[in-house]
Amino acid sequence: MMFLLLACTSNAEFKAGDYQVYTVEMSDDCLDGALEALFMPEGRTTPHAFEFPIYVPSLDELPASYEISLREPFVGMPITVTAQGRSLQFEGGVMEEVLVNENRYGDCVSTMTVDAAIVPTSKYSGIGDATIEISDWRGDEGRCPEPDADPCLVALELKLERL
Repeated sequence: MMFLLLACTSNAEFKAGDYQVYTVEMSDDCLDGALEALFMPEGRTTPHAFEFPIYVPSLDELPASYEISLREPFVGMPITVTAQGRSLQFEGGVMEEVLVNENRYGDCVSTMTVDAAIVPTSKYSGIGDATIEISDWRGDEGRCPEPDADPCLVALELKLERL
């Protein structure tokens, strides 16, 4: 669906700035849906706003490298933004020791890599997809879950609105 909108918009109209990003849908291939609480805590039918706004650059600022913060535990994550056709590619976001769910899994941490593609739909909005690759589950308490695969993937569908 995202690519159907490409024909209706132009990056030339898109305005750089701080955007509120929402998770509107997700798919969890890691723990049979257990990570839903991290990305859509009110359930899969309720869009969830990221805790922090995200700066989205214009085409004339690319390539660009800077840090973004999405929500705990994704804070101070370095990324590089490039253009690929009409989409903006956010790549290289790596968090080495993400505490997954302390109440459920104790001291278990994992490495999470985040990549996203954002497509402008108007001057002040966009849609996108993000993939979070989760790997290297480890902890001293022996409470780490058994993921369905290692690495495993969580896919997010996003919407963006300029603040």
